[in-house]
Formats: sequence, structure tokens, C-alpha cells
Amino acid sequence: MRPTLRTFWLILAAVPLAVTLLAISPSLVNLTGYYLALLAFLFLIDWLSCPRSSKISFSIEEPAQIFIGDSRPLVVSAERHDGTPLPKVQVAVEVSDILDQEAQKPVTIPPGGGWAEVSLIPLSRGTAVIPTVWFRWCGPLGLVQRQVMEEPDLKIPVLPNFQLAAKGAQELMGAASEDFGPRPHPRQGDGSEFSSLREYVAGMDPRTVDWKRSARYRGLLAKEFEAERNHQIILAFDTGHLMAERLGGLTRLDHMVNAGLVLAHSALKGGDRVGLFSFDSQVRSFVKPLSGITSFAHLQHYMAAMQCDVSETNYTLAMTRLAEHLTRRTLVILFTDFVDTTTAELMRENLSHLAVHHFVVFVALKDPYLERVSNRPVEDVKDISRAATAAELLKERRLLFSNLRRQGVLCLEPEAAHLVGDVINQYRTIINQELV
Repeated sequence: MRPTLRTFWLILAAVPLAVTLLAISPSLVNLTGYYLALLAFLFLIDWLSCPRSSKISFSIEEPAQIFIGDSRPLVVSAERHDGTPLPKVQVAVEVSDILDQEAQKPVTIPPGGGWAEVSLIPLSRGTAVIPTVWFRWCGPLGLVQRQVMEEPDLKIPVLPNFQLAAKGAQELMGAASEDFGPRPHPRQGDGSEFSSLREYVAGMDPRTVDWKRSARYRGLLAKEFEAERNHQIILAFDTGHLMAERLGGLTRLDHMVNAGLVLAHSALKGGDRVGLFSFDSQVRSFVKPLSGITSFAHLQHYMAAMQCDVSETNYTLAMTRLAEHLTRRTLVILFTDFVDTTTAELMRENLSHLAVHHFVVFVALKDPYLERVSNRPVEDVKDISRAATAAELLKERRLLFSNLRRQGVLCLEPEAAHLVGDVINQYRTIINQELV
């Protein structure tokens, strides 16, 4: 229990009141004492009338999960045990840095009891923590206030937003994309799994004609094939310090996690098995390939837990450990980045060993800063130095991609806005042509 700001101003008002009474008549100054006595009496009445915390029940209901780019309410409520009306209650919450700090602004539960919502807006993936919630209410006269501090220590998982990423992929790839439609369709391609027969038309491969059935049908029938299912796919994420750089409001890792989510959903829906692998200076996690669309939520939670580390990425350790886990030919999609030549050479050497037994896709986002600096008009000596450095780094990137392609590694370097669409298109091409 403590006095409110209203009480402070009422007590402070005794000073100008005493000065005014003194100016009128010195004998009237004693009235100031009666004023303060009345104020003390009202304070006591308000204190007795202000509901005690033991007679109020507080409730905090957190969302089960929050998706990046979305918001969810934290519902707080208060009511008296005896059912009598409760004065308005102010609520303030403490949130971790993962959430927008606007959530710490107080909200008000209306008089009579009820509930209020605190909007939780995530800024990055991980686990949002709400350690403390404060409830504050005043007496009927507003002279006394009580405060209760609850420590629920709530932990709310912040997950990558699959729906948002999938929507972007649909816009890039077309709304009729089979990977996101309501019904799965056979993946027609150059595979070896027989799908159906159809009448032969000009332009089709003559080698697909089924001569025995054509003889019975008395017309040319050609075989159609679809890509085989049950491929094994590993999404490997570099979580080193380079992946913490922000591009368009999201970190490189967040962009790649969004692409991985859409790819995982498409692959699981198509009958393939998807696993996860994350690493930086050490191996952080390995999830064995899972099958079935019901496994998507499991993979989504693992992706949400991945965080960038301040350490340098150890490709030798990571690729060696990954190779130890793989017992059959696998499509390995590596989401990473690099800057210096030493790292690039270590990366190339280790990926070349991995590509001997597996199909490796190397994915790195374009660096808009390097492109911008290298093409910027030169005005002084500093601009010349920056442009030369940026051009050299871009040359090293192109050289690495060229060397990786010669060693059988497929390389992608899309812009952040086109990452999801490019990865999905490349995955479909690999599966339909049975390159794994």
C-alpha cells in the first residue's frame, strides 16, 4: 500500500492554502491543520476501502506460440472472490528482447473486473520470456494504491512463419504451384517410376512408347513416369556470426529458415524424408530425417530454436560429422555464407568430399552492400579503396562458386526476396530429374 500522486498533490496544496489564509488573517492559518486532518481521515477511509490482494484472483493466459510477422495477445484478468465490483486495474508486463518493447506499456482492466490484452509482437525467433507481471489498483477516492507482483516466468516459443513464407513463394512461383495447393499431385518428371499411359503425340520421346499395349489398343500409347518418392533430404544451417547480418529487417539465418520451412513442407507433402543439421564452431543439432506431413511441426520447433553464435564456423568439423550421420545418398542443402578466402577454401575442400557420395546444394544470399559499393560512383580516394575491396570480394565469391560447380556442387546465390522461390524451384528440378 502506498499513496497515489493525487495524495501528493493534495498534501502539497496545503502550502499555498496556508499562505493564502495567512494573507487574509493570521488567525485562519489553523484551518490548514484541519485540512490536513481531513485529508488523513480520507486517506484512512480509502485505505480501508481499497481491496486487498488476498481477496482478488489474478489470471495470466499466454499464447501457446507466436509466429514471426504476427502478433498474439497475452490475456490478463482480475476479479474479486466475493463477486463485488473491482476498481480499474493497471497491468504492466516485463518482456525479453525477443519481443517488441511496446508490450511493456501498461494496459487497463476496466472497472468491475474483466480482462485486458497485451499485444506481443516478436522481433526474432527463439523463446520469448515474460518473467514478471505487475497489477496495480486504487481505492474509491484514488488516494491509496496497492500493487501485486506476479512472477509467472512464462516461456513462449517464437516460430518461423511458414504461412508468410509460403505465401511469398506462391506469389513468385504462381498460385497454381502443386507444392502449396490443397491436393497433392504426382510429380511428373524424368523419373523411373511408372505413372500412367497416354496416347502418343508428336514431340514425345519415342522410347516411351509401350509397343505391346499399343498393339492391343491399335494405337500408339506412351508411358508417363513420375519422380520417385522417399528421398532423404538434410537441411544444413550455418549458425555462425556471419548469419546474424540483417537484410531487409531479417537476419540471413531467418531468411534461410523461412526457405527451409517451405522446402520441408513441400518435401514432406511429396513423400520425401527431411532432417535438420545446424552448426557453427561445433555441431549444434542433428535431427534424423522424418517422414509425413505430421513431422512438420517437429521440424518447425527445431528451426525456431536455432540461434546465431558469435563464433567462426568450423566447416571441417561440421561436414565430417554430417557425413558420419548419412548412411545413404542424400540431398544436402547447405544454407551458409562466407567472406574471407581462408574460409572459402576450407568450405570448398570439405564440400567436395561430401559431394562424392551425396548431392550437395550450396545456398548463399547475395550481399547487396558489396554490389552497391562496387558499382557506386567514385568521388574520392576512400571510394576507390572501398570499391576495389568490394570488387575483390565479389571476384572471390564467383571463383568459389565456379570451383564448387566443377566439383559437382550446385550453387545458388539469390537475392533475399527470391530465396524461397529459387530454392523450391531448384528442389523440384532435382527431384523430377532424379539427380539424388
